[in-house]
Amino acid sequence: MKGANISESGSAERAIVDSLLTELGLGALSSITGTFAGRHRNWAGATESGAGVFIKRIERDSPGGTARLGRLIALESAGWHPVPRPRCRGWDREAGILVYELITPARDGRELADDGEFDQATAAALGRMVAGLHHAQPPSWLDTTPPQLPPLRDLEALPLESFRIACAAELELWRLVQRDDALFAAIRRLRETTGVPLAPTHGDLRLDQFLFRGNDIHLADWDELRLADPARDVGAFAGEWLYRSTLRIAESGGAPDHREIVARGTAEFAAVRPLITAFWQAYRSRGESPGQDAGLARRAAAFAGWHQFDRVVAAAHGQARLAPVERAAAGIGRAVLLDPERFVTTLGLTA
Repeated sequence: MKGANISESGSAERAIVDSLLTELGLGALSSITGTFAGRHRNWAGATESGAGVFIKRIERDSPGGTARLGRLIALESAGWHPVPRPRCRGWDREAGILVYELITPARDGRELADDGEFDQATAAALGRMVAGLHHAQPPSWLDTTPPQLPPLRDLEALPLESFRIACAAELELWRLVQRDDALFAAIRRLRETTGVPLAPTHGDLRLDQFLFRGNDIHLADWDELRLADPARDVGAFAGEWLYRSTLRIAESGGAPDHREIVARGTAEFAAVRPLITAFWQAYRSRGESPGQDAGLARRAAAFAGWHQFDRVVAAAHGQARLAPVERAAAGIGRAVLLDPERFVTTLGLTA
């Protein structure tokens, strides 16, 4: 989170926010305490009534913006709560603004991991939480359109507008992917759901989406909620730890050769693998859900492989070139995507 002055939100935008907050009975913003990284503009702060709020603005003319806003409003209108999430206080559909209760004081899962406080009990709690979502009866309003990721159109050729605004590191990554026919075919298979049992899925699961306040855990950012392959969520959790372990190779210092990179990477992942296993075992302990089947672990491994590319795409933004550790993450992701069955046990997706 980074600090932000009230003036940073812009006078016109601020007026819209204050009008909505007043209409909701919360009073206008009295302070803005920070913003959070993410695809949407957002602010955390307090209102004149003393209420802590988190405000998200989704640009409706941004790619997928209208659909994301529609999913969130459908969710909050229905009052569907398969797992705990931050309370939504209201919204302005035309302005694309949603107001949530600010979960505070709180830490997110990424902060716990960075501080070395993310243990197997925590992983198991999240496994049970995700299983609760996947076991829920799909409501009639749930989005059934296919997820937009992986972006097959971009894998074939970047749209002109995306090419114009892409930095050199992003173009370097897309060149690597677009010239790799085997990788493209493996990624395409992730979008195929014929014969795959589907369930309500979060669709954008990352460690920082989990908010911890005391003994309570909330799952935030439901923009991509839909009926989809539950392996997406399971694979994203495993993929987060796989990516983090790869990044720690660079944090070890020095300029290691290939053998040392492999050794470091193996050691780093061995330290986090028990967390994935704890998550998986707790997830499976809920029993078979409508979205579980014999191929779930294999598909989850494949999505963990894709997650490496997803994180590298995000990391490449604004860079002149891909860092060696980012190339390593992409290479690991490729290996997992091409043969996910072989990596099921390696990733800890075992009973």
